[in-house]
Amino acid sequence: MDYKEPKSKIVTVSISINDIKENTSFLSIPEGYSENEIKDYLLEKYATTTGILEGLVDRNRIILQWYPERVDSKAEEYNRRALKFLKEKKYQEAIDLWHNAISLNNKDVEYLYKIALLFFETKRYEDCVKFLKRVVKICPIHHRAHLLLGLSLMKLRKIDEAQSCILESNFLNRSNVLTHLNLGVIYSIQRKFNKAIKMFNDTINLSPNETRAYLGLAKIYKMLNDVETSNKYFRKVIEIAPDSPMAQYAKRSISLPKSTENIYVDATKSREEYFTKGMNFYIAGDYKTSSSYYKSYLQAHPSDDYGWYLLGETRLRTGDIKEASDCFKRAIRLNSKRGLYYKALGVSSYFLGNSDEGVKSLKKAQELNKNDSLIMTVLGIQLMRLRRYEDAITEFKNAMNKNPNNPMAMYHLALALIQKDEKEKAIEIINRIISFDYYVPLKSSAKKLLQKLNGSPE
Repeated sequence: MDYKEPKSKIVTVSISINDIKENTSFLSIPEGYSENEIKDYLLEKYATTTGILEGLVDRNRIILQWYPERVDSKAEEYNRRALKFLKEKKYQEAIDLWHNAISLNNKDVEYLYKIALLFFETKRYEDCVKFLKRVVKICPIHHRAHLLLGLSLMKLRKIDEAQSCILESNFLNRSNVLTHLNLGVIYSIQRKFNKAIKMFNDTINLSPNETRAYLGLAKIYKMLNDVETSNKYFRKVIEIAPDSPMAQYAKRSISLPKSTENIYVDATKSREEYFTKGMNFYIAGDYKTSSSYYKSYLQAHPSDDYGWYLLGETRLRTGDIKEASDCFKRAIRLNSKRGLYYKALGVSSYFLGNSDEGVKSLKKAQELNKNDSLIMTVLGIQLMRLRRYEDAITEFKNAMNKNPNNPMAMYHLALALIQKDEKEKAIEIINRIISFDYYVPLKSSAKKLLQKLNGSPE
C-alpha cells in the first residue's frame, strides 16, 4: 500500500541567485538570463527520471524541491525498525533491515542514504560510495549525499573525484561548514594554497570556533614560511580547544625564533619549547637534529617519560631500532600506564624480529585501550611468526573491522589462511587488494602471491 510521502522523503535546496551568477566556473548560464530562465536551467541540469523535481523563484533565491513518486508502507516499517537498531548500535541488524526496505522500494533515497551513512561510520567506504552514487542519480540535488560521497572518496584517496562531489554539495548548500572545510583540505593537498586559504576563511566566517580551519591555515602558512602568521593560527587552536589533540599538535608545531635555536639545554626554557623544536625538525624529516634536542633535554630531565618516547620515535626513523626500543622501555619504566609506549615498543620489537616481546607489548597496549587497526595488524603478523595462525587470523579480522581498507591486514590474513589450507578464501582477499583502484604498495606483492597460488610463472 502506498501513501503520501513524509517530510523526511522531501529534499529541498535554496540557492542564492547572486551565487548562481557568480559561479561561472561551475555553471554555464548565458549572460542576461532572467530569474525564471535560471530556474529552468537548474531544473534541466538536475533533471531526473525518478521522482519529481520542482522549482520556483522566491525573491532573490531559486528553490528546488525533489520528492518521490511513491512510498511503500512495508518498507517504511523496515525503516522504523532499522532506526531502533541503529540507536542500540546493532549495526548489522539495521543494515539487514534497510536492505529489506530497499528490496521493496529501491528508489527511496532515504533508505539508501541512511545505509550509506552507516557504512561511512563503520569505515566501509567502498560500500558507502556504491549506495551514495545511487542516491545522487535518483535525486541529483541531495547535497548531503554529494558531501558524504566526497568525504568517502577522500578516504579512498580519490581526491579529484572527491573535489567534484564536494563542490556540487557546496553549490547546492552554501551554509554547510563541512563543504568549505573539506575543500580547504583538498586544495591544501593539491597545493592550491590561495584557494585553500579562502575556503578555510569561509569556514571560519560560518563557524568562528572551527579549530580544524585554524589548524589548516596554520599548516599552510608554515609551508609558506610565514612563521608569524602560522604561529598566530596555532595559538588560536590552543585558545579555542586547549585540551584537544589538535591543541597538543599545535603546541608542538609553534616555531621558535631562529635566534633561540641551539641544542644545549637552557634551564630557563620550558619543556614545551624544547619539545616544539624537536617536533619541528621531526616534521621536517631532520630526525638527527630532532634527536639531538630530545637527547640534550633528557640529559637535564632524565625522568621525563614522554621525552624518552619522543626520542625513541626519532631513533626509529634514523634506523637505530635497538636504541629506539631501549628508549620505549625506559619510558615504560617511568610510566607504565600509557598504552602509546607499549604500542611503540611492540612496533620496534616487530622490526627487531623479537615476536615474543612484541606480542606481550601490543597486548598490554590493548589492555590500556590503545587498540587501533595498526596494533591489531602488527600483533597479527607477530603471532604468525610464532605460528599462532588462529590467533593471528582473529587479529587481522579485527583490524579489518576497524578499517576495512587496511591492505596490510588483508595481505597477511591471506598468508595466514594459506597456512590453514583455506586457499579459496585467501584468493578472494588477494583479489580485493588487486581491485583497489588507488595506489596500494602491497598490490604488486598480492599479484605475485596470486600467480603463485594459481601455479602461473612470475
